[in-house]
Amino acid sequence: MRKIIALQLILAISILLLPAKDVTASIAEDYEYYKKYPLYSKYEKYKKYQKYKKYKKYKKYTEIKKELGFDNPAVRQAAKDAYGKYKLYKKDPKKYYYYAGYYQQYKNYSKYKEYSKYKKYSKYKKYKKYKKYSKYNKSKYEKYKKYGSSKYKAGYNRYKAFMSDLGNVTSNRGAEIRVGLWSYSKEDMQETPFKITANKDFEVTDCNGTTIGEVPVGENARVTYVGDPEGTLQVYNNNDIPVVPTTDVESGQVCFEASDGNSEDMIFDANKPSSEYDNYRGKVKLQYSESGDNETQEGGSKRIWVINALPLEHYIWGFGEIGGGVTEHSKAMLVAARTYARWYMEYSTKWAAEGFHLLSTSSSQIYRGYDYEKDHKTIPELAKKTNGIVMKNSEGDFVLAAYCSWSDGSTRKYEDGHWGGTCKQKTPGNISSVHPELSAVSDPYGKHPTLGTCALASAGNHMVGMIANGSLVMARDHGKPYTAILSHYYHDISIVKEY
Repeated sequence: MRKIIALQLILAISILLLPAKDVTASIAEDYEYYKKYPLYSKYEKYKKYQKYKKYKKYKKYTEIKKELGFDNPAVRQAAKDAYGKYKLYKKDPKKYYYYAGYYQQYKNYSKYKEYSKYKKYSKYKKYKKYKKYSKYNKSKYEKYKKYGSSKYKAGYNRYKAFMSDLGNVTSNRGAEIRVGLWSYSKEDMQETPFKITANKDFEVTDCNGTTIGEVPVGENARVTYVGDPEGTLQVYNNNDIPVVPTTDVESGQVCFEASDGNSEDMIFDANKPSSEYDNYRGKVKLQYSESGDNETQEGGSKRIWVINALPLEHYIWGFGEIGGGVTEHSKAMLVAARTYARWYMEYSTKWAAEGFHLLSTSSSQIYRGYDYEKDHKTIPELAKKTNGIVMKNSEGDFVLAAYCSWSDGSTRKYEDGHWGGTCKQKTPGNISSVHPELSAVSDPYGKHPTLGTCALASAGNHMVGMIANGSLVMARDHGKPYTAILSHYYHDISIVKEY
């Protein structure tokens, strides 16, 4: 018996120690609660107006009673007697012909009787002020009754608190991200040296603490490839004036930074060949590298990369894949772009040998720097409103927030993505085992009107993650906020403020 009791006690303690079931709804569910719970107030107004209508009947009863003089019991009793006599006349006119003269009293008392049943509505006198809710006198509001439950209220409050937290905008610009802007071959740089100017004085260093020289605003620095020993870069100034003395940098790295140490308002013109986008915030760096990634992406393993290092938020200000027109769509894209960049900063080593996190092209995501930011002012404005907001998966890791332009009516899980333009067949199941947040969802919003699966794939649509045109339709045509858009396309995520 003692053993049984002991076993029961251990079992009870074990149950108490079990982790509590997570009853928190998803963001998408809470958004639905948030949207519907306020509709319950319309139901309440509808009900109050129904009670006002009962008060109206009571009021009409009292008006008739007063109008007929039936407030006087004697008058009312006399009318009642006359009513009874006229009823006898109606039943047998020949016999009771002498009661024919009571018609008017019969009529008055009949009217009184009709409305006297409403005297029970006297308790609704307090609802006379709800006449103002006449526009809610429609049966359609009856269905909103279910939205007043504790479940809807709790979801409404959770989503409201969630949005309040996200709306707590900070001025923290985030960690530094390094972006590979473009690269030179050795021959290209020897033929056309790299040239850089800025909006204020800047210094040139070997990126290891040694200052090569100072460049005043209005002048430039130039860099060419020497290659003796391998990777050596040579730095000089415009017209060979000794502002930056001719210097060989054998480390294969040259850095350009604000002389006053303030990179917030530092704008470099890096003179990108054949491009209208060559102004960048923050810092600029040249780095010689030799790796297989260069061979695959740039057509030669020995390259000199132009790298822009800047706070993550400033990078987002120059995000070049949207125009900034539809607010909630733009916010969704900005949060996805920030999260995508954050994933590469945290986890990827693909471009580590080259000295940066991700490319500025569509091979990563398009970044066009200060020129784009300046020409699309709504992008920095909306980025500030989502400052520091990112997506994390159920494990608390940053989401690999892939996105593309169109789908064929459904997205693909990560394993089934049409990567590299290859049209793949779907494999069983919708949940990705590699990146669960990148699982398949139905996508009526982003379905291309004419192109089929393989045509879309060959045009570059991998169909994994968020569909940009679907996001646009959800925001513009269905009034969805960016949080609901992200929750639709990315599976089982949290939307959080990292800073």
